[in-house]
Amino acid sequence: MHYNSKELSIIITFSAIGAILSVPIGHLGNYLKTVPILPLGTGQILAGLHLVMVTLTALRLRKPGVATITGLVKGLVEAVLFSFHGLPVIVMSGVQGFIIDIFFQIFWYDSKIGSALACGVSALSNVLFIQLFLGMPFPASVYSLMYILSFISGVLLGAYPSQLLHKMINKRV
Repeated sequence: MHYNSKELSIIITFSAIGAILSVPIGHLGNYLKTVPILPLGTGQILAGLHLVMVTLTALRLRKPGVATITGLVKGLVEAVLFSFHGLPVIVMSGVQGFIIDIFFQIFWYDSKIGSALACGVSALSNVLFIQLFLGMPFPASVYSLMYILSFISGVLLGAYPSQLLHKMINKRV
């Protein structure tokens, strides 16, 4: 993988913006579980917002591995900015970027279905990471709700805004 200085600048800038936005979004999602009328796991409805900058970077640069690198750098910046996930956020963001890269290689970058699936599965991987590696003791019903909400959020709040931003940038540049 070879990137020129412009591509590296885009990766670093978009990663930093994504991390700066992800920290408060993560805390907001965490606070949603304190609202008595909302079921546990409702915070996953915001999971797609974490993917916007990673997906946008992949759509802009259209190179294999860009989303993975962007996710890893985003995770590093998030960890420095005191994400409530702590250091595991680096791995979580890297895995999310890797999944986006895989789907963009399968469906290519212009596919709206590929983008929707990439972000949906990527957001869903966050819940899988929480379940398998962090070992949070939630019942199966809570995990089911979290999987459904995160996938929907990935499609609606991850893929859709990324596609719109990409079109907007293409019109301006």
